Amino acid sequence: MIPTSIKESEGVAKLAPPVHAIVVSWNGAHLLPDCLKALLAQEPRPQVVVVDNGSIDRTAEVLAQFPGVEHLRLDANLGYGRANNQAMRRALDAGVEFVALINNDVEVERGWLAALLNAARAQPQAGMFTGTLLFRGEERVNSTGLVIDRFGRARDRDFGVERARLSTQDGPVAGVSGGAALLRASMLRTVGLFDPAYFAYYEDVDLSLRAAEAGFGCWYVRDAIARHRFGATVGAGSPRQRYLLGRGHLRTLARHQPLLKAAALVPLTVAYRAAVKAPLELIRARPSLALAEIKAAGAGGVDALRAFIDRSRQRR
Repeated sequence: MIPTSIKESEGVAKLAPPVHAIVVSWNGAHLLPDCLKALLAQEPRPQVVVVDNGSIDRTAEVLAQFPGVEHLRLDANLGYGRANNQAMRRALDAGVEFVALINNDVEVERGWLAALLNAARAQPQAGMFTGTLLFRGEERVNSTGLVIDRFGRARDRDFGVERARLSTQDGPVAGVSGGAALLRASMLRTVGLFDPAYFAYYEDVDLSLRAAEAGFGCWYVRDAIARHRFGATVGAGSPRQRYLLGRGHLRTLARHQPLLKAAALVPLTVAYRAAVKAPLELIRARPSLALAEIKAAGAGGVDALRAFIDRSRQRR
Protein backbone atom coordinates (compact mmCIF):
# COMPACT_ATOMS: atom_id res chain seq x y z
CA MET A 1 0.00 0.00 0.00
CA ILE A 2 1.20 3.54 -0.76
CA PRO A 3 2.02 5.20 2.62
CA THR A 4 -0.39 7.90 3.81
CA SER A 5 1.39 9.46 6.76
CA ILE A 6 4.37 11.73 7.38
CA LYS A 7 6.13 12.68 10.61
CA GLU A 8 4.48 15.13 12.98
CA SER A 9 7.83 16.93 13.25
CA GLU A 10 7.27 18.34 9.76
CA GLY A 11 4.88 20.83 11.33
CA VAL A 12 1.56 19.72 9.91
CA ALA A 13 -1.34 21.59 11.48
CA LYS A 14 -3.68 19.51 13.64
CA LEU A 15 -6.82 21.44 12.65
CA ALA A 16 -7.87 22.10 9.08
CA PRO A 17 -10.92 22.79 6.94
CA PRO A 18 -12.76 19.60 5.96
CA VAL A 19 -11.50 19.91 2.35
CA HIS A 20 -7.97 20.51 1.14
CA ALA A 21 -7.81 21.45 -2.54
CA ILE A 22 -4.47 20.52 -4.11
CA VAL A 23 -3.14 22.06 -7.31
CA VAL A 24 0.09 20.66 -8.75
CA SER A 25 1.92 23.11 -11.00
CA TRP A 26 5.11 22.97 -13.02
CA ASN A 27 6.02 26.22 -14.77
CA GLY A 28 2.31 26.99 -14.90
CA ALA A 29 2.30 30.53 -13.51
CA HIS A 30 0.19 31.72 -16.45
CA LEU A 31 -2.51 29.15 -15.58
CA LEU A 32 -2.69 29.62 -11.82
CA PRO A 33 -4.67 32.87 -11.41
CA ASP A 34 -7.83 31.61 -13.11
CA CYS A 35 -7.57 28.22 -11.40
CA LEU A 36 -7.08 29.69 -7.92
CA LYS A 37 -9.74 32.38 -8.21
CA ALA A 38 -12.28 29.71 -9.11
CA LEU A 39 -11.27 27.51 -6.18
CA LEU A 40 -11.34 30.34 -3.67
CA ALA A 41 -14.88 31.22 -4.77
CA GLN A 42 -16.19 27.77 -3.81
CA GLU A 43 -18.56 27.25 -0.88
CA PRO A 44 -17.56 25.79 1.45
CA ARG A 45 -14.19 27.40 0.87
CA PRO A 46 -11.41 24.80 0.89
CA GLN A 47 -7.86 25.18 2.10
CA VAL A 48 -5.95 25.57 -1.17
CA VAL A 49 -2.42 24.22 -1.55
CA VAL A 50 -0.27 24.70 -4.66
CA VAL A 51 2.45 22.11 -4.99
CA ASP A 52 5.21 23.78 -6.96
CA ASN A 53 7.04 21.04 -8.86
CA GLY A 54 10.40 22.82 -9.06
CA SER A 55 9.09 25.65 -11.27
CA ILE A 56 11.54 28.20 -12.67
CA ASP A 57 8.93 30.66 -13.91
CA ARG A 58 6.92 33.35 -12.07
CA THR A 59 5.00 30.89 -9.89
CA ALA A 60 6.22 32.35 -6.58
CA GLU A 61 5.40 35.88 -7.76
CA VAL A 62 1.89 34.85 -8.80
CA LEU A 63 1.22 33.03 -5.53
CA ALA A 64 2.26 36.10 -3.55
CA GLN A 65 -0.98 37.64 -4.87
CA PHE A 66 -2.95 34.86 -3.11
CA PRO A 67 -1.96 35.12 0.58
CA GLY A 68 -4.56 32.53 1.64
CA VAL A 69 -3.05 29.87 -0.62
CA GLU A 70 -0.31 27.63 0.76
CA HIS A 71 2.79 27.34 -1.43
CA LEU A 72 4.45 23.94 -1.05
CA ARG A 73 7.76 24.16 -2.90
CA LEU A 74 9.54 21.06 -4.17
CA ASP A 75 13.17 21.05 -5.28
CA ALA A 76 12.50 19.20 -8.53
CA ASN A 77 9.69 18.04 -10.80
CA LEU A 78 8.50 14.86 -9.08
CA GLY A 79 5.64 14.28 -11.51
CA TYR A 80 1.91 14.50 -10.92
CA GLY A 81 1.41 11.56 -8.58
CA ARG A 82 4.36 12.06 -6.25
CA ALA A 83 3.76 15.81 -6.00
CA ASN A 84 0.11 15.27 -5.07
CA ASN A 85 1.19 12.68 -2.51
CA GLN A 86 3.31 15.30 -0.72
CA ALA A 87 0.26 17.48 -0.12
CA MET A 88 -2.17 14.61 0.48
CA ARG A 89 -0.04 13.26 3.34
CA ARG A 90 -0.08 16.68 4.97
CA ALA A 91 -3.84 16.92 4.48
CA LEU A 92 -4.50 13.49 5.97
CA ASP A 93 -2.30 14.22 8.97
CA ALA A 94 -4.25 17.47 9.44
CA GLY A 95 -7.45 15.43 9.78
CA VAL A 96 -9.32 16.49 6.65
CA GLU A 97 -12.45 14.67 5.50
CA PHE A 98 -11.88 15.16 1.77
CA VAL A 99 -9.09 16.01 -0.65
CA ALA A 100 -9.87 17.77 -3.93
CA LEU A 101 -7.41 17.41 -6.80
CA ILE A 102 -7.48 20.08 -9.51
CA ASN A 103 -5.11 20.51 -12.43
CA ASN A 104 -3.64 23.99 -12.80
CA ASP A 105 -5.25 24.20 -16.25
CA VAL A 106 -8.74 23.57 -14.84
CA GLU A 107 -11.25 26.16 -13.62
CA VAL A 108 -14.10 24.84 -11.48
CA GLU A 109 -17.45 26.58 -11.81
CA ARG A 110 -19.46 27.86 -8.84
CA GLY A 111 -21.11 25.02 -7.00
CA TRP A 112 -18.58 22.42 -8.15
CA LEU A 113 -17.37 21.53 -4.67
CA ALA A 114 -20.82 21.72 -3.05
CA ALA A 115 -22.24 19.32 -5.65
CA LEU A 116 -19.48 16.79 -5.04
CA LEU A 117 -19.79 17.05 -1.26
CA ASN A 118 -23.56 16.53 -1.47
CA ALA A 119 -22.95 13.40 -3.53
CA ALA A 120 -20.37 12.20 -1.02
CA ARG A 121 -22.91 12.48 1.79
CA ALA A 122 -25.56 10.71 -0.26
CA GLN A 123 -23.18 7.94 -1.44
CA PRO A 124 -21.19 6.87 1.63
CA GLN A 125 -19.99 3.72 -0.12
CA ALA A 126 -18.16 5.77 -2.77
CA GLY A 127 -14.64 7.01 -2.21
CA MET A 128 -13.95 9.03 -5.36
CA PHE A 129 -16.12 11.61 -7.10
CA THR A 130 -15.89 13.34 -10.45
CA GLY A 131 -18.05 15.83 -12.32
CA THR A 132 -18.57 17.08 -15.86
CA LEU A 133 -15.30 18.34 -17.27
CA LEU A 134 -15.82 20.60 -20.31
CA PHE A 135 -13.31 22.00 -22.75
CA ARG A 136 -12.54 25.61 -21.87
CA GLY A 137 -14.24 27.98 -24.25
CA GLU A 138 -16.44 25.25 -25.72
CA GLU A 139 -19.70 23.55 -24.84
CA ARG A 140 -18.22 20.10 -25.42
CA VAL A 141 -17.39 17.38 -22.92
CA ASN A 142 -13.82 16.48 -22.05
CA SER A 143 -14.78 13.82 -19.50
CA THR A 144 -17.56 12.45 -17.33
CA GLY A 145 -15.23 9.96 -15.69
CA LEU A 146 -13.10 7.13 -17.02
CA VAL A 147 -14.02 3.92 -18.79
CA ILE A 148 -11.63 0.99 -19.17
CA ASP A 149 -11.79 -1.36 -22.14
CA ARG A 150 -10.98 -5.09 -22.30
CA PHE A 151 -7.35 -4.27 -23.15
CA GLY A 152 -6.95 -2.24 -19.97
CA ARG A 153 -6.90 1.07 -21.82
CA ALA A 154 -8.57 4.01 -20.07
CA ARG A 155 -10.35 6.81 -21.89
CA ASP A 156 -12.53 9.76 -20.99
CA ARG A 157 -16.21 8.88 -21.12
CA ASP A 158 -18.35 11.09 -23.40
CA PHE A 159 -15.23 12.72 -24.88
CA GLY A 160 -16.23 15.32 -27.47
CA VAL A 161 -19.99 15.07 -26.87
CA GLU A 162 -21.87 18.35 -27.17
CA ARG A 163 -23.02 19.49 -23.74
CA ALA A 164 -26.60 19.89 -24.96
CA ARG A 165 -26.59 16.24 -26.08
CA LEU A 166 -25.05 14.81 -22.91
CA SER A 167 -27.38 12.15 -21.52
CA THR A 168 -25.19 10.61 -18.82
CA GLN A 169 -26.73 10.96 -15.36
CA ASP A 170 -25.33 10.73 -11.84
CA GLY A 171 -24.12 7.25 -11.03
CA PRO A 172 -21.20 4.86 -10.71
CA VAL A 173 -18.27 5.11 -13.10
CA ALA A 174 -15.16 2.96 -13.55
CA GLY A 175 -12.73 5.71 -12.58
CA VAL A 176 -12.25 9.42 -11.98
CA SER A 177 -10.02 11.83 -13.83
CA GLY A 178 -7.34 13.38 -11.66
CA GLY A 179 -7.92 16.66 -13.49
CA ALA A 180 -10.80 17.57 -11.16
CA ALA A 181 -11.87 15.11 -8.49
CA LEU A 182 -12.89 14.79 -4.85
CA LEU A 183 -11.40 11.95 -2.79
CA ARG A 184 -12.69 10.72 0.55
CA ALA A 185 -9.93 10.79 3.16
CA SER A 186 -11.04 7.51 4.74
CA MET A 187 -10.60 5.84 1.34
CA LEU A 188 -7.07 7.20 1.04
CA ARG A 189 -6.20 6.01 4.52
CA THR A 190 -7.38 2.52 3.54
CA VAL A 191 -5.96 2.06 0.04
CA GLY A 192 -3.04 4.52 0.07
CA LEU A 193 -2.08 7.39 -2.20
CA PHE A 194 -0.92 7.55 -5.81
CA ASP A 195 1.61 4.93 -6.86
CA PRO A 196 4.89 6.90 -7.21
CA ALA A 197 5.93 4.67 -10.11
CA TYR A 198 3.61 6.74 -12.34
CA PHE A 199 5.15 10.07 -13.33
CA ALA A 200 1.97 11.30 -15.01
CA TYR A 201 -1.11 9.66 -16.57
CA TYR A 202 -2.81 6.45 -15.40
CA GLU A 203 -2.08 7.15 -11.72
CA ASP A 204 -5.75 8.15 -11.41
CA VAL A 205 -6.76 4.91 -13.16
CA ASP A 206 -4.61 2.86 -10.80
CA LEU A 207 -6.00 4.59 -7.71
CA SER A 208 -9.57 4.18 -8.96
CA LEU A 209 -9.02 0.45 -9.48
CA ARG A 210 -7.36 0.01 -6.09
CA ALA A 211 -10.26 1.82 -4.47
CA ALA A 212 -12.75 -0.46 -6.22
CA GLU A 213 -10.83 -3.54 -5.10
CA ALA A 214 -11.13 -2.27 -1.51
CA GLY A 215 -14.88 -1.70 -1.84
CA PHE A 216 -14.90 2.03 -2.55
CA GLY A 217 -16.80 2.99 -5.68
CA CYS A 218 -16.30 5.93 -8.03
CA TRP A 219 -19.27 8.24 -8.57
CA TYR A 220 -20.14 10.74 -11.31
CA VAL A 221 -21.92 14.01 -10.44
CA ARG A 222 -23.36 15.69 -13.52
CA ASP A 223 -23.86 19.16 -11.99
CA ALA A 224 -20.26 19.53 -10.76
CA ILE A 225 -18.94 21.52 -13.71
CA ALA A 226 -15.30 22.36 -14.44
CA ARG A 227 -13.51 23.58 -17.56
CA HIS A 228 -10.20 22.29 -18.87
CA ARG A 229 -7.55 23.86 -21.10
CA PHE A 230 -6.95 20.47 -22.66
CA GLY A 231 -3.25 19.59 -23.02
CA ALA A 232 -2.02 22.93 -21.66
CA THR A 233 0.62 21.32 -19.43
CA VAL A 234 2.07 18.37 -21.36
CA GLY A 235 0.65 19.10 -24.80
CA ALA A 236 -2.19 17.16 -26.37
CA GLY A 237 -0.81 14.59 -28.79
CA SER A 238 2.80 15.45 -27.95
CA PRO A 239 5.57 12.81 -27.88
CA ARG A 240 5.85 13.30 -24.12
CA GLN A 241 2.14 12.62 -23.63
CA ARG A 242 2.25 9.60 -25.96
CA TYR A 243 5.20 8.15 -24.01
CA LEU A 244 3.64 8.66 -20.58
CA LEU A 245 0.27 7.26 -21.66
CA GLY A 246 1.85 4.16 -23.19
CA ARG A 247 4.08 3.52 -20.21
CA GLY A 248 1.26 4.01 -17.70
CA HIS A 249 -1.07 1.73 -19.63
CA LEU A 250 1.40 -1.16 -19.54
CA ARG A 251 2.00 -0.87 -15.80
CA THR A 252 -1.71 -0.65 -15.07
CA LEU A 253 -2.42 -3.58 -17.37
CA ALA A 254 0.07 -5.77 -15.51
CA ARG A 255 -1.11 -4.62 -12.11
CA HIS A 256 -4.88 -4.92 -12.41
CA GLN A 257 -5.94 -7.30 -15.16
CA PRO A 258 -6.42 -11.00 -14.27
CA LEU A 259 -2.96 -12.50 -14.09
CA LEU A 260 -3.18 -14.87 -17.08
CA LYS A 261 -4.80 -12.19 -19.23
CA ALA A 262 -2.19 -9.64 -18.23
CA ALA A 263 0.64 -12.09 -18.94
CA ALA A 264 -0.68 -12.44 -22.49
CA LEU A 265 -1.58 -8.81 -23.14
CA VAL A 266 1.61 -7.15 -21.88
CA PRO A 267 4.01 -8.71 -24.44
CA LEU A 268 1.42 -8.27 -27.20
CA THR A 269 1.01 -4.59 -26.31
CA VAL A 270 4.78 -4.04 -26.19
CA ALA A 271 5.14 -5.68 -29.60
CA TYR A 272 2.22 -3.72 -31.05
CA ARG A 273 3.69 -0.39 -29.99
CA ALA A 274 7.19 -1.17 -31.23
CA ALA A 275 6.39 -3.13 -34.40
CA VAL A 276 3.11 -1.54 -35.55
CA LYS A 277 2.47 1.89 -34.06
CA ALA A 278 6.07 3.15 -34.32
CA PRO A 279 6.43 2.23 -38.04
CA LEU A 280 3.04 3.79 -38.76
CA GLU A 281 4.20 7.06 -37.24
CA LEU A 282 7.32 6.93 -39.41
CA ILE A 283 5.14 6.45 -42.50
CA ARG A 284 3.15 9.52 -41.40
CA ALA A 285 6.47 11.44 -41.18
CA ARG A 286 6.21 11.84 -37.40
CA PRO A 287 9.53 10.42 -36.17
CA SER A 288 9.23 11.97 -32.70
CA LEU A 289 5.99 10.07 -32.10
CA ALA A 290 7.56 6.87 -33.46
CA LEU A 291 10.39 7.24 -30.97
CA ALA A 292 7.88 7.91 -28.19
CA GLU A 293 6.11 4.63 -29.01
CA ILE A 294 9.38 2.69 -28.87
CA LYS A 295 10.38 4.31 -25.58
CA ALA A 296 6.92 3.65 -24.12
CA ALA A 297 7.15 -0.01 -25.14
CA GLY A 298 10.56 -0.41 -23.50
CA ALA A 299 9.95 1.53 -20.28
CA GLY A 300 6.39 0.24 -19.99
CA GLY A 301 7.55 -3.34 -20.42
CA VAL A 302 10.02 -2.88 -17.55
CA ASP A 303 7.33 -1.30 -15.36
CA ALA A 304 4.96 -4.15 -16.18
CA LEU A 305 7.59 -6.71 -15.19
CA ARG A 306 8.04 -4.94 -11.85
CA ALA A 307 4.27 -4.98 -11.36
CA PHE A 308 4.19 -8.74 -12.02
CA ILE A 309 6.95 -9.23 -9.45
CA ASP A 310 4.99 -7.17 -6.90
CA ARG A 311 1.88 -9.27 -7.55
CA SER A 312 3.79 -12.51 -7.04
CA ARG A 313 5.16 -11.27 -3.73
CA GLN A 314 1.68 -10.28 -2.55
CA ARG A 315 0.36 -13.76 -3.32
CA ARG A 316 2.92 -15.44 -1.04
